[in-house]
Amino acid sequence: MFQTLFSPVKIKGLELKNRIMLPAMGTKFANKDRTVSQQLIDYHVERVKGGCALNMVEVTSVHTPSAPRKYLSLSDDKYIPGLKKLTDAIHKEGGKAGIQLWQGSLAVGTDKAAMILVASDMPVTPEITIPGITIEQIKEIVYCYGAAAKRAVEAGFDCVEVHVAHNYLPHSFLSAGINHRTDKYGGSFENRARFPLEVIREVKKNVPDSMPVFMRIDAHDDYLENGLTIDDVIAFCKLAKEAGVDVLDISRGNIISAGLKYEVPPIDLPRGFNIDNAAKIKKETGMFTIGVGRINDPAQAEEILSSGKVDMVVIGRGQLADPMFCNKAKEGKVDDIVRCVGCNQGCYDSCENVKAPHITCLRNPALGREKECEIKKTNKPQRVLIAGGGIAGLQAAITLKQRGHNPIICEASDRLGGQFYLAGQAPRKDEMKQAAIHMGETAKRMGIDIRLNTPVTQSVIEEIKPDSFINAIGSEEIKLRVPGADNKMVVKSHDVLSGKENLSGNIVVIGGGMVGMETAEYLAERGCKVTVLEMLPEFCADLGSTRKISVTENIYKAGINPVTNVMVTEVKEGSVIGKKDGKETAYPCDYAVVAIGTRSKNGENLKTACRKNNIPYFVIGDAAKGRRAINATREAFDLALSIDDETVQAEAKKEKKTVFLTGGTGTMGVETIKQLLSRSGRFNVRVLARRSQKNKEVLKEFMSYPNFEVIWGDMKDYDTIYRCVTGADYVLHIGAMVSPAADKDPEGTLRTNIGSTLNIIKAIKAQPNPDAIKLAYVGTVAETGSRTAPIHWGRCGDPVKPSIHDYYGLSKVVSEREVFESGLKYWVSIRQTGMHPIKEGAENEPIIFHQPPNDVMEWSTAIESGIAMANLCEDWVDESFWRKAYNLSSGAKWRYANWEFTNINLAPLGLKYEDVYDPREMAIFNFHGQWFTDSKLLDDYLHFRCVDHDAYIAGMNEEVEAYMANPMIAAMMPNAEQMRAKNAQIGHKEGGFHWMFENNKEDYIKAFFGSRERQAQIKSFEEGYKLYRPSEKETYLDHGYDESKPTSELDINDMEGAAKFRGGECLSESMKKGDLFTPLKWRCAFGHEFKATPNLILNGGHWCPECNRYEWNYGEIAKVNPFFAQVWTPINGNTCDYKIKKKVSEFDILKEIKDNL
Repeated sequence: MFQTLFSPVKIKGLELKNRIMLPAMGTKFANKDRTVSQQLIDYHVERVKGGCALNMVEVTSVHTPSAPRKYLSLSDDKYIPGLKKLTDAIHKEGGKAGIQLWQGSLAVGTDKAAMILVASDMPVTPEITIPGITIEQIKEIVYCYGAAAKRAVEAGFDCVEVHVAHNYLPHSFLSAGINHRTDKYGGSFENRARFPLEVIREVKKNVPDSMPVFMRIDAHDDYLENGLTIDDVIAFCKLAKEAGVDVLDISRGNIISAGLKYEVPPIDLPRGFNIDNAAKIKKETGMFTIGVGRINDPAQAEEILSSGKVDMVVIGRGQLADPMFCNKAKEGKVDDIVRCVGCNQGCYDSCENVKAPHITCLRNPALGREKECEIKKTNKPQRVLIAGGGIAGLQAAITLKQRGHNPIICEASDRLGGQFYLAGQAPRKDEMKQAAIHMGETAKRMGIDIRLNTPVTQSVIEEIKPDSFINAIGSEEIKLRVPGADNKMVVKSHDVLSGKENLSGNIVVIGGGMVGMETAEYLAERGCKVTVLEMLPEFCADLGSTRKISVTENIYKAGINPVTNVMVTEVKEGSVIGKKDGKETAYPCDYAVVAIGTRSKNGENLKTACRKNNIPYFVIGDAAKGRRAINATREAFDLALSIDDETVQAEAKKEKKTVFLTGGTGTMGVETIKQLLSRSGRFNVRVLARRSQKNKEVLKEFMSYPNFEVIWGDMKDYDTIYRCVTGADYVLHIGAMVSPAADKDPEGTLRTNIGSTLNIIKAIKAQPNPDAIKLAYVGTVAETGSRTAPIHWGRCGDPVKPSIHDYYGLSKVVSEREVFESGLKYWVSIRQTGMHPIKEGAENEPIIFHQPPNDVMEWSTAIESGIAMANLCEDWVDESFWRKAYNLSSGAKWRYANWEFTNINLAPLGLKYEDVYDPREMAIFNFHGQWFTDSKLLDDYLHFRCVDHDAYIAGMNEEVEAYMANPMIAAMMPNAEQMRAKNAQIGHKEGGFHWMFENNKEDYIKAFFGSRERQAQIKSFEEGYKLYRPSEKETYLDHGYDESKPTSELDINDMEGAAKFRGGECLSESMKKGDLFTPLKWRCAFGHEFKATPNLILNGGHWCPECNRYEWNYGEIAKVNPFFAQVWTPINGNTCDYKIKKKVSEFDILKEIKDNL
């Protein structure tokens, strides 16, 4: 069978056992440093074991400055050992290895540190033009190709391939559609061919005569004015043959136009679409030719080869989908081949998505995880009941059966395949339908127990008595909820695609996502006139770029009218009413087809039955959350691999904890989400976020997780908070308006930060189980304000003293006080410190002048902050952890003076603090930061510190150095003079140094310098200003009571002593010994009486809420409050007793919110 396909072939010294090549596909399997990873080796070895004759290793850079990370490189000798390890592994399994030599031009832009080289000047924006490479650079690149070819020989490769396609640099020179040079490398065909021919000659010169040189080239240009014709390509191939090319690998497509669809052709393009082009080129050149383009069937490949059109075929995605493709075909097991369907969801879409770690595959969830996903027989066979015979259920059943389990599929309908089968009814998607059918047939051949027309009920579960249960019942269409939605002219898109509804006439499709647009095409093919209404700014927003191009072209070709930014408000007889740009428009129609998405079918009865019978309950695919097919097969496969794990079984018998968090789009929030989602067996994650394009982009990477939910809204709105808190086990209140944005809107900051905290407390108390809900409030080091030497060591319980003009700090003090005094059973305040990476944009704000050079900060990393927040949601957290405040940091190594940390960031630029900043312009005090004597306490509870400080800093520096190694980026980086000039501009913004003094803002001058006179005394570096690291010796402030006494022994006498040390009195006459949570009555030195828990006073460091209600009068307070004087007098002295009026009172805002809540 398939004699030609599996006939051997010899190309010069290269002997191949068959005619199949695995092409060089971008996988992102390489290490970040461009070296070979074990993941990449495993990927290639698996395909060699599967019978592939030649593995062409993916795009490999030849030129170091333009080599993107996460892709291979051969631009230096250091890469040879890793590549030798790869070729050895391929050879050991009987395969042959080639390597594709590559300079990616625009494509390297996926890594901002990589230099972009273009053939000729290319305007990017009206202000920026990427210059065409110089003659000297051309010579350098040509040399690099030759050097890389020589290294390829040393690394043990059997052949090399020069990439002259897809807009990469050689192709960019060759095509007149891209090359606009006027020197000897541009203009005429001969000139444009000069550079790629020089490359080929240099490569040929550096490899043995016996080693064949392949060339990948486009058959012709697509969508490019003045682009290459097939005759141009034939002419060049003849020249390339003379220059040393032995084999043509005929591709198609480019990355700067709709021609992208041909580079990684989706299901919309016919299989083998490029073969006739390859055949013509082969005929005209007489060269050994390889055919490319959606070849995923051995019979198709055999026909192409036996007809003499080409000499070999590329089967790329076909071998991603099934690494055993070749062996199965050779052995005649064609029905066992898992075929690529051209969805591009896992391969190209993941390659294009910078946040995706590497490619994967809808049909093969093990892609990129070959070792960890080896199918291993279980020693604990289970009877597994699977409700639903869609592709999630089928994938789970097939993998379970392979492992030796006994799956039973119960499908409510009369066929298998679910919505994937239905998707195959759409135009050009029959291969998906066939894939669904194939999965069902495979399951039957394997002997899997399949029961059609069998909905799963409690009685079915109790009758079968499974060891585990998998809910794969899928999703159902979301109902349109507008007036008239129940009109008989309104139909579901699924009913249209299934043939249940046969429509004609004018149709309005409501919803312009993939399903809506494909339904529109389906109807247009049947003669309907179709209008599509989409609420977003674009249609097909849920499609990857290659499919989107194809579907969009076909939409317009079919005469379909897509209307975007329109919100459907009503359905009337004969029309759909939509609001666009504030105006209502009627869209006439005979039928309205609803395609606004899907939601999971209700499986609560199934879960209840499993809980009742102590059966582990799992949910996969659309039954968990309506998403893409690739999510369904991945979840099913992964579950089947781990279902017999004891921990997995135990977790599946329990309800997942629901964690609600605010601030999920900020740095700390994102890291917390990542940590929680990595523990998907234990947590559901609910995030509240304001609806904005920025927030949508941030959260986009999490939307495919079945246990992730976004509620769009405002945390100042109580009803929204109540909805979010309902059903939550943990509330992580991370969100806040923070500096420097908070400095620009004091009142908004207070209302947002205080209001959201009060909303959360009220919402928790309104739940039927408030004592079961745990609240983690994120406070800040800014609550304790300025702590410059000699009082730079601090701990929780030290005096609360937010810096003057810091409304963010004020808001967090008030909010923390409310949490302490909330009466909730479970709460904690996590005081976050400076977090790295630093929020972008802060370096452009006046806050840079507020930070004294020798002030200190004990930093935290964002990832460890996220781990801490996720860990506090775990069951193993000790009960004694709660109802306290903690300082969060990454540990002792993260203790820096401000100038030291600034130097870490400046060092890769060759600069230091003294080069950029003038100490005379930097505040003396009134920022925040301290080194903690107690930060280890939090790690003792939560065990979150895991980042190696030295490796982290080295990695941070390497990142910047990588950018600086790119001459284009380095040229744009400011020097010291430019930075100083920029600082001068920032200094004139409100709150900046120059703004203060030039506008006589005495309240700011006093706050940050004490007085004009004190500022005038600051020396310049030239005059002897000294940068220093404060004392490493830990010191402790006096908290005014005997801290050696156990908490359980503290009594009213201790409270009286603490109050006296604060200049006041404890008015309560008694307290229960050790009870820190029942409020007592107090009086401050100014006669204000207030109630507060001892916990707030002793462990929180709070005191009277009235003393500075309308003004900052810290100097006045320090004179009568010895406790407070410890954090004021040592750095401000006895004369700084000024009063500065607040723009708005935090306590007035608090009262107003409480009154209205």
